[in-house]
Amino acid sequence: MSRWETFDRIWAKGKQNKMVQRLMEKCKIRGLEPTEDNCRDYWMGYIRYYKDAYSGMDYHVNPRKNKILMKSLKRNKYDNKRRKKSRRKPSR
Repeated sequence: MSRWETFDRIWAKGKQNKMVQRLMEKCKIRGLEPTEDNCRDYWMGYIRYYKDAYSGMDYHVNPRKNKILMKSLKRNKYDNKRRKKSRRKPSR
């Protein structure tokens, strides 16, 4: 059984289930709205931690769903910085 199917089984048990409550609480701690999509992203491991270098703000986001924030953080969906440093050719 895949993790996706496991999450569907857990979520189908209802909002009063202990595991569902724990997932919703973990989403709240990370500043996410405790919806089914956000809880699934957390369960699947899609939620990543990012820190804005300029303001020092901390973010927990899914980089594939929140592209506007990723652009403001100057990162792409593969977690690389958008602007690469210029590489000098080695001198001989």
